[in-house]
Amino acid sequence: MLKIQSPTLTAKQAATYIGVSYWTLLGLARQGRIKHFRGGNKILFRKTSLDTWIDEAEAASIKKAE
Repeated sequence: MLKIQSPTLTAKQAATYIGVSYWTLLGLARQGRIKHFRGGNKILFRKTSLDTWIDEAEAASIKKAE
């Protein structure tokens, strides 16, 4: 398990945290499907926003199965 001390993650850290590739994560951010912000030249993600995104994606998968 990835130990997180900061409330924000870099794109590489965030990709590892949610279990997708770096490029997949950047694509989701570019499409506006996952919340992010820029800090200088870095794309950053809040851990709480990633957790919310995971919860919403999980809930959507259950609705599709019904």
